[in-house]
Amino acid sequence: MLRKSLMNVGLRVVHRQRQKGIQRFTAGLSPVNYGDIHRRDASTTTTTTPVMGTNNKLKTMDELGGPSFMTTLYWLFVKGYFQTTQQMQIEHSKIYGPLWKSTYGPLVVVNVASAELIEQVLRQEGRHPVRTDMPHWRSYRELRNQAHGPLTEMGAKWQRIRSILNPRMLKPKHVSSYSNTINEVVTDFISRVARLRETNGHGVMVNDLTGELYKFAFEGICSVLFETRMGCMNEVVPEETQKFILSVGEMFQLSQVIVLFPKSYWPYLTFWKKFVAAWDHLFKVAEELVQKKMDEIQKQVHLDENVEGAYLTHLLLSDQMTFTEILGSITELLLAGVDTTSNTISWCLYHLAKEPEIQEKLYQEVIGVCPGDKMPTSDDIAQMPYLKAIIRETLRLYPVVPGNARLTVENEIVVGDHLFPKKTLFHLCHYAVSYDERIFPDAHTFLPQRWLRGAEEKSKQHPFGSVPFGFGIRACLGRRVAELEMYLLLSRLIKHYEVRPDPAGTTVKPITRTLLCPAKEINLQFLDRGKEKVHVLGTTFSGG
Repeated sequence: MLRKSLMNVGLRVVHRQRQKGIQRFTAGLSPVNYGDIHRRDASTTTTTTPVMGTNNKLKTMDELGGPSFMTTLYWLFVKGYFQTTQQMQIEHSKIYGPLWKSTYGPLVVVNVASAELIEQVLRQEGRHPVRTDMPHWRSYRELRNQAHGPLTEMGAKWQRIRSILNPRMLKPKHVSSYSNTINEVVTDFISRVARLRETNGHGVMVNDLTGELYKFAFEGICSVLFETRMGCMNEVVPEETQKFILSVGEMFQLSQVIVLFPKSYWPYLTFWKKFVAAWDHLFKVAEELVQKKMDEIQKQVHLDENVEGAYLTHLLLSDQMTFTEILGSITELLLAGVDTTSNTISWCLYHLAKEPEIQEKLYQEVIGVCPGDKMPTSDDIAQMPYLKAIIRETLRLYPVVPGNARLTVENEIVVGDHLFPKKTLFHLCHYAVSYDERIFPDAHTFLPQRWLRGAEEKSKQHPFGSVPFGFGIRACLGRRVAELEMYLLLSRLIKHYEVRPDPAGTTVKPITRTLLCPAKEINLQFLDRGKEKVHVLGTTFSGG
């Protein structure tokens, strides 16, 4: 419950911001200019510096090996790695070693495919880490006078935004308060699974599981961020919500195409016009949802009621961000909060269906902590180490972001036996490191036990061997909320259903479309637990 004084101050702030207009608050939000990142025609030669404690000289970036631009094109389009660039990380690391450079026209990227070297990069990233410039996202905001959020802002302005957004997203006591909200969405998803089975014809199959989990994740993150339900769990998804979801997908797809063209070409591209239209719709709906919450607050204050709320309510009443900053930040948080949950749980259930022993062990852990009809809370999740290990192993095998980027903007840095100048763009090959047999023996096998405390293998793991949510102050802002969503959903699904493979025996591999996702639909059987006999597409299983 918020104090009355805070309510009145917050309401005045919100009202003042609306009256002054959106454009006022974007003044001074032009992008931080770090200059061009390193290119082939720029000098990459630096003065060699002795390695501390040795007489060896550090090598320059020019001395680093790697494929030419034409060789890279050959791998992508002739050898067929365009949609499996995560696998190309592994193949190139075998050829060139853990550190190599790739050229894309004039652009030079330094690839890092070892846990030790990734740690060196991340520990030297400075006070204001920069991933990549995301020029197309930033250009849209400048075109429409929208504020940058945590994904597109840079430098000290980024640090300020993160410091405001962090507490309610990362502090356990605040994140645990979202348990009831997320559990309501989980309850509706379990009911939706039951409806989907009935309409399938076989009574147990759920097709395109990733698509259904995307709706769940979208509903869940909207419930947390906007404090409202969007109707994704309804039997018929509302048309406006479906259009919102499609706009998100279209924006991501067009993002991959637009960055291939020089910025001067964008205004003349059909792709750019569609990209702008998709963003326009996202911001339109987001603004309507924020306005709806503001109207609710105004009504409560007018009736002399205490204002209660969660994430959006806190931001609106805090007087720390402008209206457009709130709008920009919450829209970017929404975009970052869907794919982690939907893709990870899809892969997780895919493996549990093929590994009944692992699934049974998880089931026993869940019913041991939450017997009968008890609904798990964040406190209960803390007592489920095997559940957490399963999620960790899934994220190791299928990191949502198979490769992350870092742009050095503050100092030159030493990585391995090379000295790199400022404005060097590093590509951190997380996927390749996740399959490093030195860190993860039997790396291609789904082995959740490797993450359990006391396991011999865990003691040998490198802390940067699997970092699916990033590291340091630029680590994923929505990590704890995403984890809570995945823990609550998986524990309750396994308690309610026994999951079995697609009888067609379909094997699903990952591909990269900016993010790592299934190459084809994941279809699984969901059997009700507790029944004596369940007939499953020609095979009879005993109920658990």
